[in-house]
Amino acid sequence: MWQQAQQGDTTAFELLYKATVPLLSKQAYRILQDQEQTKDVIQDVFISLFLKRKTLPANTNITGYLSNAVKYKVSNILRNKLVQEGHHQELLKQAHQREATPPQTLEQHELKKQIAHSINTLPQKCREVFMLNYYGNLPYKDIAQEMGISVKTVEKHMSKALQVLRKELKETYYPGVFLLLMSMHHHL
Repeated sequence: MWQQAQQGDTTAFELLYKATVPLLSKQAYRILQDQEQTKDVIQDVFISLFLKRKTLPANTNITGYLSNAVKYKVSNILRNKLVQEGHHQELLKQAHQREATPPQTLEQHELKKQIAHSINTLPQKCREVFMLNYYGNLPYKDIAQEMGISVKTVEKHMSKALQVLRKELKETYYPGVFLLLMSMHHHL
């Protein structure tokens, strides 16, 4: 069927679409939990496949290719959502802090800047796990479910993130960072 679709046979392409959409939709929806986003992902994946059909090898495992394309699109959506939510959460935190606390000292401000910089140096998945836990206040189990990974993997990413932050911030801000980082282990 793939070879026929590759040659421009629209009926074969439609059959391929109908045969793979239920499984791909389930895969995307399991993570996104949003029907419209799921439809968009599937549409984008098949448009991309149609446009690239002549450049892909004839022996391509098309089901695996489509599954990977869905994973890639979903991870992009999650990353963008995480950035937006992280930014939104940070703005809410800052607004709340301005109302509830006296102005921050210069040292506290510098510490927060350094933490933000250090977070940005983390590998992507590690950073996403850290931000969901720290900014989103999500427990490890919920992070694992949202990202489609095991709780053990979440623990490893958090451990790595905390290790990097401790190392990068140790010399200058050790006492404050130690307390901050230790307070984060309550989300197990």
